[in-house]
Amino acid sequence: MIYKTYIAMFMVSALGAYFLTPFAAWLAQRFGAIDLPGPRKLHARPMPRMGGVAVYLGFLLPWAGLYLQHNLITIEFQQSEKQFLSLVLGATAMLTLGVYDDIKGADAIKKLLAQTLIALGMWMANYRITALQNPWGTYFELGWLGLPITLLWIVGITNAINLLDGIDGLVTGVTAFMAISLAIINIITGHAVVALLTTALAGACFGFLPHNHAPARIFLGDSGSLTIGLVLACIGISSFFQDPRHAVSPLISVPLILFSLPVFDTCRVMFKRWRRGVSIFQADKGHVHHRLLELGFNHRQAAWFLYLVVISTGAAAITLVVVGTHRQLPFSLVFCVLGIVAGAVWKRWARTQDAPPQPPTGPASGPTQ
Repeated sequence: MIYKTYIAMFMVSALGAYFLTPFAAWLAQRFGAIDLPGPRKLHARPMPRMGGVAVYLGFLLPWAGLYLQHNLITIEFQQSEKQFLSLVLGATAMLTLGVYDDIKGADAIKKLLAQTLIALGMWMANYRITALQNPWGTYFELGWLGLPITLLWIVGITNAINLLDGIDGLVTGVTAFMAISLAIINIITGHAVVALLTTALAGACFGFLPHNHAPARIFLGDSGSLTIGLVLACIGISSFFQDPRHAVSPLISVPLILFSLPVFDTCRVMFKRWRRGVSIFQADKGHVHHRLLELGFNHRQAAWFLYLVVISTGAAAITLVVVGTHRQLPFSLVFCVLGIVAGAVWKRWARTQDAPPQPPTGPASGPTQ
């Protein structure tokens, strides 16, 4: 019966997002939230970009049904309503910011300020990183550092997901697979309400994906990527940092492995912009998905390649949780080494793809007639 609740949450969210997407596209057309083609854009025709409305509504749709059932999960949810409602309020605020940006466009600094204020609201709602666990199993309290670290985590993950939204279906699929991994982790560790949140998020993303996968008929927009980013960041806090006495990872190895793709992509792009002496907020084609397209991947191939990366990091994170805290350090080191080796192989292969063709080394041929 308990697992039927998770399945029902997933299915209702997925069906809700799927059937509400045409409504989101109509809203985008009605209010002018249209993404026009341009030199930095990868699409060739105007596209509606308020798909986040469908994902948001699909995510909210199944929760009322929990009051119609009576099992251990629904009882725990009803005892944790404040946690859920505070997340809904934060997601609504971020959705509003994203919708405004999709319609009117917003200055990057002002958006960052608004995101920081929303993150502060989530901290006040008890989504806080207050302690961390070192690799040897002991905890240390963050004290006053908990506030800036919490804000950095929420704003950082939110923008990392937003910056990853560059090709058809990428953020939606990546989020869906990350959410499934988080759901499994929370089911294993007994965090039922958090598992419900991640199950609903995964369902909403999978329901929207058929409309958004290449060739997309609607874009997620900032309304979607910012909202999804906030929800993922807060779920990450609830999964790994909210109850430090029952943490599932030494230090932050599990969340860093699970969130490695968006975090790596954002850090890499920001560093390259800083090194070139341009604003870190200046858009460019330096993201990992752009790199894949330059190497000859099409949109579908690039998206599925990165889906496989996220499935792999999710499996690694689940493995670390299953093996137990006392054995996580050696496993974490193994995953880090494998990640470094994979990165080095990828970089070397990418360089060979960029290298100009070499002239023949044999004897020169005679002049052509």
